[in-house]
Amino acid sequence: MNFKNKVFLITGSSSGIGRGLAKALLEAGAKVVVNYAHNEEKANETKNLFKNYADSTLFIKTDVSDEKSVIDMYEKIEKAFGKLDGLVNNAGYDKVFSIEDLSAKEYRKELDINLVARWLCIKYAIPLLKKSDMPRIVNIASRLGSKPMQDSVAYCTSEAATIMLTKCCALELTSKYNIKVNTVSPSMTLTPFAKKNYSAEEIEQTAMENPSKRLGEIEDTVNAVLFLLSEKADYINGENLNVNGGILLV
Repeated sequence: MNFKNKVFLITGSSSGIGRGLAKALLEAGAKVVVNYAHNEEKANETKNLFKNYADSTLFIKTDVSDEKSVIDMYEKIEKAFGKLDGLVNNAGYDKVFSIEDLSAKEYRKELDINLVARWLCIKYAIPLLKKSDMPRIVNIASRLGSKPMQDSVAYCTSEAATIMLTKCCALELTSKYNIKVNTVSPSMTLTPFAKKNYSAEEIEQTAMENPSKRLGEIEDTVNAVLFLLSEKADYINGENLNVNGGILLV
């Protein structure tokens, strides 16, 4: 797919799925805004990996759950590129708590990062997306937005709400500005985060529970997002594309 001279913002893109997507878009000729929240080490590592695309990459450190920071981020994007062709809300946060142990503070933190931040990034992207001839928004949610799991009430509800956020934005923004909005919901994916936080035994067990007998690779989600950002997906709007090997079937 050709994304030559298109401009995309990917939140949380200094590692994992976000970094993989940024790399694929740069290789396809796009200009990419790499957003990260705090991890300077990962950001510098990504800068080094993308050194051959330095002229096409803009790194912006932003807390996407903070409204003023989001406004400042878009001002920098407008100054650098003058428009935006696509927003991928990839940044997310999850911490395991039972319902009884989950504090109101922690619940609000997950909602702020996984839901409010996505809405803020959509709201303030609109003026720049209106300048594009093929504007797109993709929200990265999770299979847990469709299927509950114990000790994940905050994450599950925020991801379910993200799927509805997509539908509301698709209904309103497409009719007004032809901005197509969709969700991609991966299952457990072999990112560096997953490899660090789960044992080899846990990863193997989870893979065997999947009808496809494997876990997701970063490229699985990247390919789905690339399709939704492209002209080939022009008639797809308000949908939730599950990329999970069939785990929701069991």
